[in-house]
Amino acid sequence: MVSISRIYGPLLVVLALLQGSVNAQTFSYSNKPFLSVISDIERQTPYRFLYREALVSDIKITLTAEEDNLMEVLSENLQLRNIGLKIDKERFQALVYSTSGKQKDQKISISGFILDSKTGERLPYSTISWRDEGKLYGTSSTPNGTFHIEAVSNAKNLTFLVSFVGYEPQRLNLSFDEITNWANISIRLEPEPFSGSEILIQGINFYTASDSVLSSLVKVGTFNPLGENNSVRSLQSLPSVSMSSAVNNGINIRGSAADGFQVLLDGQTIYHQSHLFGLLDAMNPDALKTSGFYYDITPAQFQAPLGGTLSLITRTGSLNRVSGSAGFSNTATKATLEGPLAKGKASWLFSGRISHMDELNWFNNQGLIEYGLDVQRPAKVVLPEQVNENLITDVRLNTFDIQNTDARFYDLHSKIYVENARGGQLTLSGYIGSDESSQSYFRDEVDIQNLYETINDWNSQTASASFNTILSDNTFSETSVGISSYGSEYSKGDFEYQIRRGQNDNGPNENSSFLGTLNLENSLQEFSAKQNFHSSLGGITMDYGINYSDFDVEYVERSLTRQSFRSRRTSQLVDVFHQLDINSISPVQLRIGNRVHYFSNGRYLRWSPRIKAEFEIDEPLTVSLGYSKNHQFINRLQFYNINSSDFWILSNEDQAPSSVNYYSAAIRSRYFTRLYIQAEAYIKDYDNLRFHELNSNRISSSFRTTDSPWFFENEGIGRGVEFFVKSTFSKITLSSAYTLSSIELRNPRINDGEYFYADWDRRHQFSFAGELDISRAFDFYLAWTYGSGTPDRLNDQIEEDEPRLPYYSRFDASLNYNVELNKGSLRTSFSVYNLLNRNNPWYSEIRQITIEARNRRDSIGSSRTDIYDLGIQPSFNIAFYF
Repeated sequence: MVSISRIYGPLLVVLALLQGSVNAQTFSYSNKPFLSVISDIERQTPYRFLYREALVSDIKITLTAEEDNLMEVLSENLQLRNIGLKIDKERFQALVYSTSGKQKDQKISISGFILDSKTGERLPYSTISWRDEGKLYGTSSTPNGTFHIEAVSNAKNLTFLVSFVGYEPQRLNLSFDEITNWANISIRLEPEPFSGSEILIQGINFYTASDSVLSSLVKVGTFNPLGENNSVRSLQSLPSVSMSSAVNNGINIRGSAADGFQVLLDGQTIYHQSHLFGLLDAMNPDALKTSGFYYDITPAQFQAPLGGTLSLITRTGSLNRVSGSAGFSNTATKATLEGPLAKGKASWLFSGRISHMDELNWFNNQGLIEYGLDVQRPAKVVLPEQVNENLITDVRLNTFDIQNTDARFYDLHSKIYVENARGGQLTLSGYIGSDESSQSYFRDEVDIQNLYETINDWNSQTASASFNTILSDNTFSETSVGISSYGSEYSKGDFEYQIRRGQNDNGPNENSSFLGTLNLENSLQEFSAKQNFHSSLGGITMDYGINYSDFDVEYVERSLTRQSFRSRRTSQLVDVFHQLDINSISPVQLRIGNRVHYFSNGRYLRWSPRIKAEFEIDEPLTVSLGYSKNHQFINRLQFYNINSSDFWILSNEDQAPSSVNYYSAAIRSRYFTRLYIQAEAYIKDYDNLRFHELNSNRISSSFRTTDSPWFFENEGIGRGVEFFVKSTFSKITLSSAYTLSSIELRNPRINDGEYFYADWDRRHQFSFAGELDISRAFDFYLAWTYGSGTPDRLNDQIEEDEPRLPYYSRFDASLNYNVELNKGSLRTSFSVYNLLNRNNPWYSEIRQITIEARNRRDSIGSSRTDIYDLGIQPSFNIAFYF
């Protein structure tokens, strides 16, 4: 009898072989685009490719291979086109790179791009770190998302950790046995769900790419009074930025006036930074990339005003597919669309936002307009001590009968992006923003009702074109031209001019106010052209180039003291700069920069040296020292009670540019993985600051003899010590900041030439914030902000017991809900500003009041008034991303 195993054994072997041949996946492509091949292989295998669309978009693939040798056959196919394929079988990773570069003998050279894996967009300011012989090294990508690393190493393999805020970190292992020059490689990072917008604080160089403590010192969109993200307001969580009211003219950085803060969009200056009196950004955050903030010693490639610079970049749009978003908040409706013009090579983006505050009077929309236009701002009347309160039955501010309110804003962003195979980029971008707000009202002035109107309008446009190209493995060039145009108008029929009489002045009242008309108009045009180069050599990087700007600025004022004032100035500004960053002198990192300015109106030749040295005491501990001299040739006039349009003026032959000598020091510690500690100190010596005469607290004939309505011979001294602590846990992130600082000013015509505290001086400032991940869908934020009182602007002295306004204390809260849907994602948030509805003092001034006395007719008088910041303000935002 024949054994069953002898009969069926060979048959089972044949069936197994047949089954194996059936399971063996065959890949066959005939003249198929490599991008499609990548998508097909990623869909059918565990491999993930790291590539740049423009490098491979023109490549066609023809091959037939089984799954077990697919990657080897593909690698051989690509070598014919000077394209290399580095395969990591452990991580199932395939790195696509250019093989056209010449090989180096001992030096390791790595250059390439950091990209968004979904859209192909470049990621600026990304972090690359690695360890060699136990020592940690690191670098950052450029604003164009490129990087270049040169080092001397005996290592046969190095692992690089690459990260960007809001993205999953990527580990890349490179072998240097056969190849020491890796050129044109692309590292693609996967975006994290619901990561939100972040601001990267430049100058903090712990190259710990994956840690969550340093990945986002500033998170945009946590607390928004109007439901829209506000990058500028989010900076106030940093100890170097002074806290301010909801309505504001900008931020004060380490004692600088608000005009010392500069916002750049695609390299062009934005001359009005906010909508609706500072309540939200003038730029739609959905159209912007993660931004960089410079507040310390700014690199020489930036012009750098006296405070700080926030550099924003419009997103390039997806190179792979059409996508977008649509959102709705309590104040605005917005939408963004983006997609490829030529897949893998070119893209477009368009984003728009428009307010609906006139159409929907909810969430205190009408009250916000009144507040911003200085109509019925909440206030407390403080009667003089000599007034007999027993004879008075009531004291009130003038009442208002609102007749008509009109308020709207909008902003538009657009960008076209083209990239070639060598990494060259052509971008065309544009921005338009505008605010129009007005209110007419009757003002009750005892038996007389006068009709007044307040108008606030501004418009801003920028357009730019830039071309970036790689000149060699370690040098790239950026050429750009652009224009910025700005116009503004402010008119108030019942502006309250402050009249303060001294003890020897004649008059029935020591302090009083006078209602009068104030009209301000401003127009500004700037044309700019820039040529920048970036080079890397070993542990040295260099940025150098030349910038040219042409200005045409006009300012018109009609006021109680200036019946008709008009100033129009034109000037050209030429800057030549060089920035040298040296990372090869362990344990010291040096940042040395020089910028030379020539300003034609006045023939001013100025030098701005900048130097910063960082000493690595231990790997988690660094100490830094820095110095810079910054010059500012265009200034913004600041008014203590007008928080609306901005008004700019130029330096000229009679009014020298503003400047600051800036000294700083810092200690930063990362001894514990989840704890970051930072302590900083600074001294800033200001010269030739600009202040409008309406801020001088009194009107006198001596001021009216000046040629212009602003003071320009102002000096200042700012000092401060700052502390910041942040810690992370599995579900909770906590941060706290404290600042002890002062800013004193001096002018020969004010306060007898003695120093006095600036209106924004706040001796103590403390903030605490907590973020709780409730679940995968819910996040909760809570913040407390505290500050000692600002100076009482009705007191001119600088005595130690100088009266100040009461302290400021505010709680804010926000709840976010984010969920993935079948065809996109839904992101919602609900926030409450000033949760406890506390009356926080903002500023003081003399205002007209109505006095009701016993057995007397009502009368008009003037009295000190303390104006309060915005009360409780809820808001919401809902957006769908697809």
